[in-house]
Amino acid sequence: MKIAIVVDLIDNKTNGSVITALRFANGLKARGHEVRMVAIGADGENDCNVKERYVPVLTEVSAKNQIKFGKFDEKAIRKTFEGVDLVHFIFPFKLEKKCKTLADEMGIPTTAAFHVQPENISYNAHLNWFKPINGIIYSYLKQAFYKKFNRIHCPSAFIAGQLAAHGYKNELYVISNGYDPAFVPAQKRTTNKKFEVVMTGRLAPEKNQQVIIKAIALSKHKDDIHLTLLGNGPKKKALARLAEKNGVDVSFDFLPKEKLIKKLQSSDLYIHAATVEIEAIAALEAIACGLVPVIADSANSATPQFALDERSLFEDNNQFSLAEKIDYWYERDDERLRMGKVYAESAKKYSLEHSLEKAERMFADEIMDYNSTSSLKKMSLVPAAQNN
Repeated sequence: MKIAIVVDLIDNKTNGSVITALRFANGLKARGHEVRMVAIGADGENDCNVKERYVPVLTEVSAKNQIKFGKFDEKAIRKTFEGVDLVHFIFPFKLEKKCKTLADEMGIPTTAAFHVQPENISYNAHLNWFKPINGIIYSYLKQAFYKKFNRIHCPSAFIAGQLAAHGYKNELYVISNGYDPAFVPAQKRTTNKKFEVVMTGRLAPEKNQQVIIKAIALSKHKDDIHLTLLGNGPKKKALARLAEKNGVDVSFDFLPKEKLIKKLQSSDLYIHAATVEIEAIAALEAIACGLVPVIADSANSATPQFALDERSLFEDNNQFSLAEKIDYWYERDDERLRMGKVYAESAKKYSLEHSLEKAERMFADEIMDYNSTSSLKKMSLVPAAQNN
């Protein structure tokens, strides 16, 4: 297949959805498909490198969360779309809306992914206190963009359920974003000076890293624990101040893939404290490296799906509950190592290869249905005399 992917930007490797889009694109290419990107930073032979679109206020706010908006260039994008079998959309922003209109005009089948969780928007806009806001955003996204598609890629059963509950009538394909096969357990165990706890994710309100710091401060083993927060974002200074106030040993970093894998492989426990999460590939990568996870049991997160039992769940935003789980795993070294192997095995069903196979089926289903519908429309336009 020849597939075009529209994603606003691919030049920021700290954004999870961007990393997912690139992983999917490269995976599809490895499976023999031709993939063309429409994005800021696209540099392939048949790609379309769009310019950044400036939106007053929103551009500055979005930049803090590693988002830029692409500018629609009809002539250049039309050239990229020529000859493709399908166009797949990652985001629901203005570039995607205009590209969807163009694809429809050119008679090209389309699919979309649901990566922008309304709760992410409300948390970063500091509107999570206003309960109806998320329902309003779900409704807006449906009316403004998603109702124009027959098929939507949902990274988890959780978000598929949310869409169904908010009246989305599309065919929903539950397909994990898939983790990179390079994330595997270490062949040899590392001995650390301290008990190494790690979390990967943007340093943003909905990721809730502050509860980890508070929990470690409550731990019986506080002085023997080192926390590493891997990610960038607007909450970094506040988190550093909180750690200093509570006497928690913390480091901040952002690592390229190879170093990230080594860091995860050499750590002792992974905590995913996010209150809002569509899937959390970061948690899956840690699990694939053989780390036992402790995950916030949030009603707005899909990540609890990775927990194999209650020992890997803590009450959302409750530092006392998390402190108990940290102490439990700290004190049970042999059990933690045993369960790390079990967790690494459990991650395999979320492999990138499995996800790509499912995505191919979604694309093929859309192309087949689109072509069938187009043929029927053409037949209906043929005068009755010509049918005799």
